Amino acid sequence: MDELDCMRAIEENLQALTDEAARTRVAAWVTAKYAGQTSRVLKTDGGDVLANVEEITESGQIPGIAKLSSGGDIQLTVRDFKARSANDAATRLVHVFLWATKKLTGRVSASSKMAIVPALRKYRCYDGNTRSVIARDKGIVRDGDELSLDFHAEQLAERFIKEILDSGTEGKWKPGSTKRRSSRGDRTDWSESA
Repeated sequence: MDELDCMRAIEENLQALTDEAARTRVAAWVTAKYAGQTSRVLKTDGGDVLANVEEITESGQIPGIAKLSSGGDIQLTVRDFKARSANDAATRLVHVFLWATKKLTGRVSASSKMAIVPALRKYRCYDGNTRSVIARDKGIVRDGDELSLDFHAEQLAERFIKEILDSGTEGKWKPGSTKRRSSRGDRTDWSESA
C-alpha cells in the first residue's frame, strides 16, 4: 500500500463513522499514535501522570483532571484547582477544561454556553466578576460561542494541571467554601444549596 492509498483508506473509514465525537476521538488516536506525540509526559512532584498521549486516548480520562462521559462530553474531576480566589478558580477551570477537551476529544474549542458555563456553575465560581475576568483573558480565544486556547494559554493550562496534581500544595479557595445568608438569615454553605 502506498501513501495515497493509506490516506484514502483512513478517510473512508473516518467518513463511515456517523458519530462526529467518535470520528474526532479516532482521528486524535491516529494522530497521537503515529505523529510522534506518544512520548509526551506530564511531570509532577509525585511522578508521571500518564505514560503517554495514547494512554489518555485509550483510557478516556486524565486522572485527577477530567474524563470523557459516555455521551462524549468532558467532565472535570478536579477537587482542588489550587486557586487563590473564585476568579482565579474560574480562569484555571476554563484553561483546564479546554486543554482536556483537546486531549480527550481532539476538538480545539468548546461551547461557552453548553460546556464552559455549566462547569463554572458546578464549581460555584460563575458570576459577573468571573465573566469579566474570562472575557479579558488574552489567551482564551472566542469565536462566536466557541472558546479555545492560544499556544501560550495551553502552556499555562499545563502549569495549572501540574499544580493541581501536586499533592503538596493546597489552594486557598475551594468550591462550596463561600458562605451566604439564606432567606431565614442563618449562614448556609454553598454546597448545601442548589
